[in-house]
Amino acid sequence: MPRVLIIEEQEKIRRLLVNMFKQEGFETCHGIVWEKAKELPKKNIYDLIIIDLYVKPIDGYEIMKSIKFFHPAAEVIAIIPQNGYDTGQMISCGIYDYVLKPFRQKDILDKGKKALEKKQLIDKVRSLEQIMDMDT
Repeated sequence: MPRVLIIEEQEKIRRLLVNMFKQEGFETCHGIVWEKAKELPKKNIYDLIIIDLYVKPIDGYEIMKSIKFFHPAAEVIAIIPQNGYDTGQMISCGIYDYVLKPFRQKDILDKGKKALEKKQLIDKVRSLEQIMDMDT
C-alpha cells in the first residue's frame, strides 16, 4: 500500500489532505509541519511526498532537491503560490508535478494517483531488470 507524506504548515489544510488520501485507501502519514520534515524524510521511505512551498518559499528549490536526495524513488508534488516558482527549475529538482494554491482537492488527488502509477511502473521495470540480470 502506498505511503504518502504530507508536509504542510497549516493544520486545516494538512488534515484535509490527510483525510482525503486516507479516504482513497492510502496509508498516509498524519502529515507534518516543517520542523519535523527536516528529520523525518531521512528516516522513512515514502512513495509520494506532497510539500507545500507556499508557506516556506525561501530556499524551496533546495528543499525539493533535499527531499529527492533522501527519497530518490519517491514522487514529489509541490504546492506553490501563483508566479512563485520557475516550473522548469522545479522539474530539474526532480519533482513529478505541482499544483497552484489555492488548489482543488480533486486536482491534487488526481496528480497524486498519477504519480503513484508512474512509481509502480518504474518499480516493476526495476524488478524485471533485476530478474533478467540474475538470468544472465
